[in-house]
Amino acid sequence: MNFITCRISGGSSPAPYKARNPGNKYYQTWRIMKLTLILLTIAFMHVHASSYSQTVTYSGKNVALEKVFKSIRKQTGYVFFYSYDLLQKARPINLNVKNVPLEQALKDCFAGQSLDYAIENKTIVISVAKNQLSVPVPPVRITGKVTDTTGAPLPAATITIKGKAGVMVTGIDGTFAIDAQVGDVLVISYIGLTPKQITITASTTYLSIVLSPETGKLGEVVVVGYGTQNKKDLSTAVATVGSKALGRQVVSSFENALQGQAPGVQVNNPTGQPGSAINISIRGKNSLSLSTSPLYVIDGVPVQPGYDEELGIGNQRPNPLSTLATSDIESIDVLKDGAAAAIYGSRASNGVVVVTTKRGKAGKPQVDFNMYYGQQKLVKKIKLLNGKQFASVFNQSLVNAGEDPAYDVDTVTTNTNWQDLLYHDAPIRNYQLSVQGGNDKTKYYISGAYFNQDGIIRNSGFERYSVKINLDQQVTDKFKIGTSLSLANTKNNRSTRSEMQLNNSGVVLGALEQIPTLAIYNADGTYALNPFSQSDNPYGDNETTHNMIKMNQVFGNMYGEYNILKNLTFRSSIGIDYRAQIENQFIDRENPGFENAPSASRGSAATGTNTGTIWLWENTLTYKTTFKNDHNLTLLAGQSAQNSELFTSSAAGYGFPSNAVPYLYAASIKQSMSSYEEQWGLVSYFLRANYNYKDRYYASASMRADGSSRFAPNNRYGYFPAVSAAWRISQEPFFNKNSIISELKLRGSFGANGNQNVGVYDRYSTYGTGYNYSNYTGDGSVAGGIAAQRIGNDKLRWETTYQYDAGFDMDLFNSRVNITADVYLKRTKDLLTEVPLSISSGAEITTIVQNLGQVQNKGFELGINTVNIRSLNGFTWSTQFNFSLNRNKVLDLGKLVDENGKTVDRTIIGDYSISEKGQPLGAFYGYVVKGIFQTPAEVAAAPTQPNAAAGDLRFEDLNNDGVIDAKDRKVIGDPNPKFISGITNTFSYKGVDLSFFFQGSFGNQIYNQNRTLLENMVNPFNQSVDVLNSWTHAGQKTNLPREVYGDPNGNSTFSTQYLESGTYVRLKNLTLGYTFPVSLIKKVGISSLRIFATGQNILTFTRYKGYDPEVNADPLSNTGFGRDYGVYPPAKTYTLGINVQF
Repeated sequence: MNFITCRISGGSSPAPYKARNPGNKYYQTWRIMKLTLILLTIAFMHVHASSYSQTVTYSGKNVALEKVFKSIRKQTGYVFFYSYDLLQKARPINLNVKNVPLEQALKDCFAGQSLDYAIENKTIVISVAKNQLSVPVPPVRITGKVTDTTGAPLPAATITIKGKAGVMVTGIDGTFAIDAQVGDVLVISYIGLTPKQITITASTTYLSIVLSPETGKLGEVVVVGYGTQNKKDLSTAVATVGSKALGRQVVSSFENALQGQAPGVQVNNPTGQPGSAINISIRGKNSLSLSTSPLYVIDGVPVQPGYDEELGIGNQRPNPLSTLATSDIESIDVLKDGAAAAIYGSRASNGVVVVTTKRGKAGKPQVDFNMYYGQQKLVKKIKLLNGKQFASVFNQSLVNAGEDPAYDVDTVTTNTNWQDLLYHDAPIRNYQLSVQGGNDKTKYYISGAYFNQDGIIRNSGFERYSVKINLDQQVTDKFKIGTSLSLANTKNNRSTRSEMQLNNSGVVLGALEQIPTLAIYNADGTYALNPFSQSDNPYGDNETTHNMIKMNQVFGNMYGEYNILKNLTFRSSIGIDYRAQIENQFIDRENPGFENAPSASRGSAATGTNTGTIWLWENTLTYKTTFKNDHNLTLLAGQSAQNSELFTSSAAGYGFPSNAVPYLYAASIKQSMSSYEEQWGLVSYFLRANYNYKDRYYASASMRADGSSRFAPNNRYGYFPAVSAAWRISQEPFFNKNSIISELKLRGSFGANGNQNVGVYDRYSTYGTGYNYSNYTGDGSVAGGIAAQRIGNDKLRWETTYQYDAGFDMDLFNSRVNITADVYLKRTKDLLTEVPLSISSGAEITTIVQNLGQVQNKGFELGINTVNIRSLNGFTWSTQFNFSLNRNKVLDLGKLVDENGKTVDRTIIGDYSISEKGQPLGAFYGYVVKGIFQTPAEVAAAPTQPNAAAGDLRFEDLNNDGVIDAKDRKVIGDPNPKFISGITNTFSYKGVDLSFFFQGSFGNQIYNQNRTLLENMVNPFNQSVDVLNSWTHAGQKTNLPREVYGDPNGNSTFSTQYLESGTYVRLKNLTLGYTFPVSLIKKVGISSLRIFATGQNILTFTRYKGYDPEVNADPLSNTGFGRDYGVYPPAKTYTLGINVQF
């Protein structure tokens, strides 16, 4: 029969019951019925019990009483009757008995416990010991000393009681004194050394504690696809960033906090606009047209950001990942090589970022409150002409163009600084309250957070409310369930128009271009316009434009885990990613752009919705075994099904009678209405085997098959294999673990990954509407018609990346130095490329998507972590350094027949970049400047350059045909950095901590397109102060051409003139903190208190002339990056904060 241990919840013992309300006879009757039912159940079990042995055999260390009771029950048949809450207070025991009487076993179990027991028939009733009911057990005073393996004392080692609040620190001589209860577990920790746990017994009074060196970074646990592994067991390339490194950053999204923290991971913040998308490349870009964003796996749910926006203003996009609060993250593991990422198959060609959020731990509830508040400032302003200077330069440009001057310079008094009007100091604040705790059965982590960042440009900002709930419940010894749930509401004010010129209502460029001689308002209170071009007023544009994006998100999963056998576990999880995004835009009637419009058409509005739901169901079987003591094998088999549905709609209108109702309902003219829906699905099967022998030789192999609805049936499935191996040389008998090298491991891997991010319906031919037939029936009526819009391609298949990796992990000097290095080669084939079609195809769009071409990335990565100083007086200094070098190159783009009938390599030329065999993605393509024409004679003698005159730029005739034209362009620069790096130094001394983090990019170039407008009078706009040194006469030493209105020579044409070095080194973060001694704060119920001050983006060392070298006007392009054109600049931020733990 199945024998049951009876236990009740609530109360401290099953001692005599006391009615909560003695006067309530119904309540008393219920209690009697409940007790009678329990006793009848026990009696029933006794009647049906078989004969059991009256002796007990058991051996175990540090085991829970409940586990011992279950063993005794099985051996003797005795029932244990107790309160579940009561048993939680019992300490673990060490028990080693063999065939001893039941009474003796029970006495050993309860020795030193604050519990007692009584045996009645075959029932053992557990209760509080009589001497515990009224007299509390006095704490034991424990003293001791903490040293390392050489006997040197360890000052500032931390000592905590497991499951209880409070931290104490050893003295300068390593000594300590602490009060603890019998059964408490002391946890002793010190940086660079392995923590130790010691259980207090009744005889414990003095402890001599020796801490050994850690196994270094090789001892860390990392999260990989569908599981975890000890880093020493890894045969692949994985980088880890912990919560401490993330927590120091003052950012709205966790991806930004990865910058400079992990080798091989390039993070670019393309704009300073709050809540905008971040660019991340892992080991380079490997696609011409598809997204190169990595796959994010957040608590087991894969996410590939779509960066959707229906009412785009400029080129930047809102960041869908900014809904997750950085303070809720425990760690981020980056799967960099093909073998590590291959388990995610068709979505892993750009690498995988695994995000693990915080979960509850057994112990008393721990409440944490964290907050910071700060101010943001514009890092620098571009120096522009003042009123009189502009009037003088503009007059000269008109004269040079053969026109009359426009100003009497002496009478100019207006001097409007548009940058001062639009930029301001803006607040940033963050508040988070979390509680975590639990017991051996139930663990929980719950947090709520509020983040608000105003933009440094007025009328912009980002606000987030978020809730995080993580629960784990051990239902039985074999069955476990849990959930990870994130709820978020964000508001993104994107009213500022970036990447747009002044005459397109651009605000960032408008602040640079609008003339200083223009006042803000006209005499009648309306916004003033540029009198020479009637172009917008940037301040008025910004104040009267309202573009708000609101998003609600539910993200998370539920799982169940069952141990079928001792070594065989089945896990099933259901995940969801639901996003509902609403965009509302309204432009006031008073907007400067409407000033010359009829009153009836002033004011405009637009709205857009974007609702997406992604469902995920995954099932895995994991088998772990060890045989013959030396062979360790882990097998994983799994299945995954994912479905996505997306619906979007948009509409617009204009002609508002007033600003009182800023919605389409009030528009007199409705227009541009549309809606769209798409669906896709992915079915997957995967296998993985990990093997190691004696923790010395490691091998791993995996295979994933993905079937995607994006491809036709004959190309629907892709297969992605991977193999890897490692040799832990330091475990070999011949290896001498001397004082220099303590750990050494060599690794090698190969893996194939895919990219399925083609358009959902790209394989289909499509038809467009609106091609109507007039007078179709002869009566003048119009009949709706359609026409071929795009030619599809049902032969489309995956872009596939094959990656080879070799590396080593090494610990030096008793693990005080850890080094990780990798070299890699990535080749991506079957690039999805738009190829021109003949006009005779009959389609409106004369291109077709084909799999064509290859691109390569190869590079070297280095990570070094050191403990530089660990002194006897408690001073510590540690350093984390990383270095990444990547070389990108197009290997092939297919062939075509040129105008001469010759077969040549295909090239794809953009406005300022080229994709060409042998060149990197995004290579700058333009003219070469040879200097400035000094005399008319030089102009006449040079190759024909239409409209050129003395003082204009002189372009190089590359093909020597005597004419300057498009054929004289060539590759003139590279936006890809030669290498990137980051270094963090952390110091601590007696509660004071200081860290500073430098990050940099080296060798890349930037196309500063702003200068084409600010150094040439193309339009009647303001100029940079640099034009005061523009060419005015022959023999002048300057690199700036003459100022001539209209720019007839095309001096503003893209050329080497406007390429600048993008190299920079930035003091990204500086944090100073102080943690108060426990002795000062424990009296007020606080277990930990830290205050801190942080500076973000404090200093930037660069030669770049723009606002900031970390810039990208085309953040979603793989071939058009590295351009600065009216991009919202970043801010430097200063904050004060506090961390409190109760």
